[in-house]
Amino acid sequence: MELNQKKLLFLVSEDSYFCSHRLSLGKAALKAGFKVAIATRCHNHAEQIQRIGIEVFPLKNFTRTGLNPFRQLCLIWELYQIYKTYKPHIVHHVAIKPVILGSLIARLCGVPKIINALGGLGYLFTDVEDPTKEQTKKQGKSKFIKKLLLRQGVSYSFKKIFSQANSILILQNQDDLETLIKKKCVSTKQVRIIRGAGISTEDFPMLPFPPSQPIIITCVSRMLWDKGIGELVKAAQILQEKNYPIQVILYGTPDPENPASIPLWQLHAWETQKTITWKGHCSNVASAYANCHIAVLPSYREGLPKSLLEAASCGRPIVTTDVPGCRDVVINGDNGFLVPAKDSMALADALILLSQNEALRISMGKKGRERVETFFRDAIIHQQTLALYNF
Repeated sequence: MELNQKKLLFLVSEDSYFCSHRLSLGKAALKAGFKVAIATRCHNHAEQIQRIGIEVFPLKNFTRTGLNPFRQLCLIWELYQIYKTYKPHIVHHVAIKPVILGSLIARLCGVPKIINALGGLGYLFTDVEDPTKEQTKKQGKSKFIKKLLLRQGVSYSFKKIFSQANSILILQNQDDLETLIKKKCVSTKQVRIIRGAGISTEDFPMLPFPPSQPIIITCVSRMLWDKGIGELVKAAQILQEKNYPIQVILYGTPDPENPASIPLWQLHAWETQKTITWKGHCSNVASAYANCHIAVLPSYREGLPKSLLEAASCGRPIVTTDVPGCRDVVINGDNGFLVPAKDSMALADALILLSQNEALRISMGKKGRERVETFFRDAIIHQQTLALYNF
């Protein structure tokens, strides 16, 4: 290592997430002359990360949602040892828990520059339903109260973390910034809006559409209630009842560590009813979009949904919700349609409109590709992020 070579340390919850969302940034940092390492929970992607020259520190005590005090203390000690040993000049924390714990350790260890990135405000900052409402009754009043308390705790932590002079916060959309400003968690001078993790337009090329019957509608997402999967299934039932030649395919798996995870039995029940086709984990997202006509994601809130950017890059029109993050990808009536969140009928209507108009699908697909090339290419995003690493 050169004497003046700066050391960059990523703190990310999962090695799989780093590979899907930040590996290309790691490569760009290496190319720019940084020595790069990552601390993460390792499953089966550590070797892939190491092969490109990034050092991996496996975390033994990290859980994304666990609150066991003893385990959290073990994790804090584990992180302290990594930060103290590696001595990074810059740390880049991704997601809420890494941001909170990583910032604490970085401050203790005297790290010169702290980059905190929130891919979205996530489950805690989606609308908290009133406990008298039907949806919240299903979840249980205790979960409602726990979510409120956690939100308050996280907001308080953000106020402390983001006030540090050597800290920069990366957000992916203006709505998240306005939410955090409203809660007095951050000042605008310490925030940068960088639109997502970047898309390789070579890995997700403009693709021809498959044969026009049946119309294939594809959703690539974790199987979570707050991704709007329940509403999409209801929309599929509406289409089915009206005898439209449409097939809805879901790609993705449940996330047991997320409170909004859809149970396996529910996914299997929908399949048994032949409402949707669930294909589980998707190892080749471009191939999934190659075989569809319309991309859909009826989420309640996003940072900047990578799956929709990938769909747009492949030239697919999109139907999504008019919520933070999603409306940054889709301009209503231009490269897709925005519908109200939690509205299955509006979702079904938009899918029917696109399914019946081939010229509109082609036109919107082209405009989506142009939008990705202009705003969301990985080279653009990497250049904006690497600029923040400079002292």
